Amino acid sequence: MMNRKATVYLITIPVLLLILQMFFEMLAFACRGNSEVRLISLISVAMELLCALLTCSVFISIARNGHQQRLFEKLFLWMLAWNTLALLGDAVSWRTGFTGIFAAEPAVRIGSFISHSSGYVLMVLFGIYLLSYINEDPLELKRFLVLFIGLCADGFLLVVMSQFTASDPQYPWDISDHPWVAFFFMMVPTVMISATILHFRKKLSNRKALIFLFYEVICAASVVAEILIGGLRLYYITSAFLLILIYIDIQMEHEKEKEQELMQQRISMMLSQIQPHFLFNVLVSMKSLCRIDPEKAEMALVNFTAFLRVNLNTLTNSENVPFERELEHTRHYLHLEKMRYGDDLSVTICTPVTEFFLPPLTLQPIVENAVHHGVMQRERGGTVTILTSGTEREYLITVSDNGVGFDPGGLVRLKNDHVGLANVRERLRISCGGTLKIDSAEDKGTTVTIVLPKKRQEEMKCTDGFLQ
Repeated sequence: MMNRKATVYLITIPVLLLILQMFFEMLAFACRGNSEVRLISLISVAMELLCALLTCSVFISIARNGHQQRLFEKLFLWMLAWNTLALLGDAVSWRTGFTGIFAAEPAVRIGSFISHSSGYVLMVLFGIYLLSYINEDPLELKRFLVLFIGLCADGFLLVVMSQFTASDPQYPWDISDHPWVAFFFMMVPTVMISATILHFRKKLSNRKALIFLFYEVICAASVVAEILIGGLRLYYITSAFLLILIYIDIQMEHEKEKEQELMQQRISMMLSQIQPHFLFNVLVSMKSLCRIDPEKAEMALVNFTAFLRVNLNTLTNSENVPFERELEHTRHYLHLEKMRYGDDLSVTICTPVTEFFLPPLTLQPIVENAVHHGVMQRERGGTVTILTSGTEREYLITVSDNGVGFDPGGLVRLKNDHVGLANVRERLRISCGGTLKIDSAEDKGTTVTIVLPKKRQEEMKCTDGFLQ
């Protein structure tokens, strides 16, 4: 992960610095005043540079996480990158506000070429992005994209040819010189994409279909505006803002997927805690107590119902819970185990620090693991200890036992194969940025430590804590 982040920063930080240099150079030019430069030109260049800064920042935000596994996720990154390049190229092609290398003739020619050709590249990327979002089957993509890419390629080739055939070599393929040719090669692919969105609307959510249509319609309107209003460039600025809108929608989808993942994990955890053999053992023990000690049987029934209630409530409770509530649930569980194992199971609880939150069903599975895989594997049983503490930056929960422990190979298998602990670790990471550490030594016992960052806890106290 660190290598990916380093690569992303190594590529994008110079681009960000270049954008800032161009922006401040343009500002300095504007402050000096120049009657030959129209104010609208300076505003357009400033807007393009700000949009380039924005799209580049979004690119960094997405790329550094490294979660782009599906084709349409990778294509969205390409759209952001190409839109940033197009904005910079168009800003240079204005010949406004820059000196030095940015005002040199080669830079202006390259910027002009990038500006006039990138629209077709973006349309191809968006078309593939749309169809891959609907259906990632390469054969299906080829069938729909042949004509579409062909039209965009024709427009791109005209831009290439104009670099050698234009009457004014300083302004090859200016949209004002070929308005209806540009309109044709931009509008036909736009109509095709819009028709595709409407055709596959049943495979898209209403919000997603609306956003995709909005992107196409607004971008098309910006091209018409450029034709009707000379000296104004809107296409890439409009595209940048619409890509940000798509990015916001993507983030909303990720949040929804994360909530669904957490729900599945809560269901799995709840089902793993209500195991048939555990229920059978508890019920048999309570049956025996009913004849021997009715008062203990009644207390056992109270703890048993409380234990089941928390497990079932986990299905509907998506919020983190105070540690005291999780500890109370664990006490109910330990009471039931004490009823079964008697003096062979000893429990020590020392929790001076309790002002923090964690996902429900987090502590009890760890304690259960310490009981069954630790102390009760010894002939004479042992002790399970629950401790809490805090540092300047973290809250710590420690569950230790003096059971049989694990050799290094057994510890690796426990980390990788034990569904309950893997579930706990993942829910801690997603819900509160926490981590779970396991240390064990054969014949000495096992220690499990939950680490909760205080920074995230302060945020939860303003949200989850307020709702409790």
